Amino acid sequence: MSLRALALAATATAGLATAAAPAPLRAWPVDALVKVFPSDRPPAGRPAAAELVAARGQHLAVQVALRAPTRREAVSAECLPLAGPSGRLEADVRVNAVGLVVVGSATDGVPDDERVGEAPGWYPDPLVELPLRLEAERTRSVWVTIHVPRDAAAGRYRSSVVVTQAGVERARVPFQLRVAAAQVPEERTLRVTNWFRLDDRHARQFYGERVARFSEPWWTLVGNLARVMAEYRQSVVLTPTLELVELLPGDGEPGYGFGNFDRWVETFRRAGVIGLIEGGHLLDRKGGYDEPLVVPVLAREAGEARTLQLPPEDPRVVRFLDSFLPALFRHLEQKGWTRLYLQHVLDEPHGSEPVAYARMAALVRKHLPGVPTIDAIDAKDVPEALREASDIWVPQLGRFDEQTAMLAERQKSGREVWYYTCLFPRGRYPNRLLDLPLVKTQLLHWLNFRYGLTGFLHWGWNFWGPEPTKDTQPVINLNQTLLPAGDAYIVYPDRERLSVRPSIRLEAMRAGIEDYEMLAALGRRDRAVADALAREAVTSFTEYVRDPVRFHRIEARLVDALAGR
Repeated sequence: MSLRALALAATATAGLATAAAPAPLRAWPVDALVKVFPSDRPPAGRPAAAELVAARGQHLAVQVALRAPTRREAVSAECLPLAGPSGRLEADVRVNAVGLVVVGSATDGVPDDERVGEAPGWYPDPLVELPLRLEAERTRSVWVTIHVPRDAAAGRYRSSVVVTQAGVERARVPFQLRVAAAQVPEERTLRVTNWFRLDDRHARQFYGERVARFSEPWWTLVGNLARVMAEYRQSVVLTPTLELVELLPGDGEPGYGFGNFDRWVETFRRAGVIGLIEGGHLLDRKGGYDEPLVVPVLAREAGEARTLQLPPEDPRVVRFLDSFLPALFRHLEQKGWTRLYLQHVLDEPHGSEPVAYARMAALVRKHLPGVPTIDAIDAKDVPEALREASDIWVPQLGRFDEQTAMLAERQKSGREVWYYTCLFPRGRYPNRLLDLPLVKTQLLHWLNFRYGLTGFLHWGWNFWGPEPTKDTQPVINLNQTLLPAGDAYIVYPDRERLSVRPSIRLEAMRAGIEDYEMLAALGRRDRAVADALAREAVTSFTEYVRDPVRFHRIEARLVDALAGR
C-alpha cells in the first residue's frame, strides 16, 4: 500500500474514532430546594462542592443536574460511601431520577415572582427509577436521599455522586456532609394527615382488577401505602369507618362487624402512622360544595346490607347513630383506642350547615364521650353553633391572619388548633403546589411551630385523575373547578409494586416536619432561641425566607443549637 493510501486509511480510522466518542455530559450540583427544569443550563465555570449539615436521624437530599448535547441512553448514578475521620457513615441512601409531569396552566392569583417554571410546561416532581434517557439539550436531575443513622458519629464526611452511562463513569460530583451531635426526635408530635382514597374505582383504575376492596392484594396495597406514609412522617390516618364496618345479618337490633376496621387500624399502626385515627365524616354532601347534606346510614333492605344517603332530618338517621355510635365506642374501648380516635362531622361547614353540624356533634358527644370532634372551619367567621360543637379547629391558611389572637386564646384553654391548605392559599403564602418553589413546602411546618399550630391537614395525597403525570389539574365540584397543579396529590401510582412513588414535594414536606420536631425539642430546652430561629425563617404568613441558601443557614443554626453549640 502506498504512503498516501496509508495516510488516508489512518485519517478515516481517526474520523471513525472521533465519531464514536460520546459527546460530553455535564453534571453539576443543584440545591435540593431548587427545581431543575429541562431548559436549565449548566453554570459558567466549576461550581463549588455542596456542603450540607444534618442531625442524627435526619433525612437530607443531594441533587445533581445532567445535560448533554446529544441523546444519552441508560444514564444512571450512584452515591459513593460517605467517608469520615472515624470511618464510613452507614447511612440509608437512595438514588432516583426526578421525573417530569405536565402543568397545563399557572396557578391563578399567584404573582409571577412567587412561581417557578413556565406553563404549559414540564415540571420536576416524581421520584422514579434509574436509569433514565437523557434527551439532547434537555436537563434532568438525579436525587439522592440520605437518612443519617441515629448513632452516627459527629464529624465531616465526604462523598460523590458518580454518573454513569451503560456502566461507564461519565461524571463525578463531590459533596460534603457535616453531622452534628443533635438528633431529630423519634416521637412524632406534629399531627400530619394527607387524605387519600382506596375505593374500588380508584384502586382498580391504577392497580388492576386484582385489588378489589378487602381482597388480599388490596390489603397488600394498604400496607405498602402505610409504609410510605410512615416513612414521610405522616402521623394521622383518615379512616373511612362506615365503609370498613359491616352490618351483620339479623332481624333484631343491628349488630356490627369491626374486622376490616381493625385490620385497617392495625396495618397503619404497625407501619408507624398511628398516631391518631381520624374517623371519616358523618355528614356529607350530594355532590358539590353547595349541594344538600346527606348522612350515610348502614341499613338492611330485603335482606341485603346497603348504605343509604339520607337527609339529616330523616328519623332513620338518629335511629342508626343511636345504635352505631355506642357500638363503635364499645369497640374502641375494648381495643384501647378511645384516646387515639378523632371524629369528623362535616368538612368545611358553611351557610346554614353549622346547625346540622351541631346536632350531629351532640350525638357524638353523647355516644363517644371524650372523643374530640375535628373539622376544617372558616376562622374568619366561626358561627356560635361551631364554637363548642367542633373541638379541634382546622382553619385554612390565608383565612386566619387577623384571627391569631382568637386562636391563641383557644389554645390556652386546652383546645388544639391545626391548619390546612386546599386549592388555597395563593398570593404570597407558602403552599405545596407544583409551580411554587420547594422552600415554600418545607416552610409550611416552620409556620406550624411559629404560630403554635399543632397539626397540618391536606385533602389530597392520591386523588389522581386518569393520567397523573400528564394532567396534574383534575377537576372537582361536579367538574366545575379546575384544581391548581399538584393540589390533588403528592405521590404517584406505582402499579408494579402495588405502591406509590414519592415526589420531591413530599421530600420537602418531610424535611419541614423534621425541622418542626427539632424546633419543638429545642423549644423545650430554650424557647427563646427556638422562637428567634422560627421568626427569622417566618416573619409572617406571607413574609418568610425565600432564598434556599439563606434558609439552609438558618436550618444549620437550628441543628447546631439543638446540639448545644
